[in-house]
Amino acid sequence: MKVLVADDNAIVRLGVRAILEQIGDVTEVIEAVDGVQALEITQSDRPDVVLLDVRMPRRSGLDVLVEIAATARVLMLTHSDEPEIIRAALTGGALGYLVHGQITVDQLAGAIRTCHAGGMVLSKEAVAFMTVSGPAAPRPAGNAALRSKLTAREIEVMDAAARGLDNADIAREHFLSPRTVKNYLNSAYAKIGVHNRSEAIVLWLEGEGPPL
Repeated sequence: MKVLVADDNAIVRLGVRAILEQIGDVTEVIEAVDGVQALEITQSDRPDVVLLDVRMPRRSGLDVLVEIAATARVLMLTHSDEPEIIRAALTGGALGYLVHGQITVDQLAGAIRTCHAGGMVLSKEAVAFMTVSGPAAPRPAGNAALRSKLTAREIEVMDAAARGLDNADIAREHFLSPRTVKNYLNSAYAKIGVHNRSEAIVLWLEGEGPPL
């Protein structure tokens, strides 16, 4: 697996590289110092996974996210835990959002593998911000309007996906095959009017669906 680390902080890049070099699945690590270079390297070197910082010079991670996500799996790895940035990243095509200082080597390794396989990865901080409206008012995941469109099994699978589980984990939790989980998710996406996992999770966590 080829991984690109895009961050303007050289110390952060060095630390992430040291972690990546301990992960057996990672065969090559490339570095970018800003959004422009990250996009250029993505287009020329075709990394499998891009670890993308939010705030970088010339072009930020959010500025280049849509273009990079068109050809690579993107996992946001940043210090920012602002809810609007998290939402923008997930709606822009990122398959995950992790906050520095809150993850271990094993957790990062698992996140990269999940992202590479097309699964969704959210840190506890990201999940907390996505499920909170106001200082201390948690929203239930998936409001009644959304849930009314799905079968009981589709709701279970969507709830699990919103918790950050990948298809394999959902399959184990609910005694299903990964293919069946994928079928349930695709059916749910069509019913709630989204096109991919990122959009579905953002909508599900916000609990605000389009009018029936």
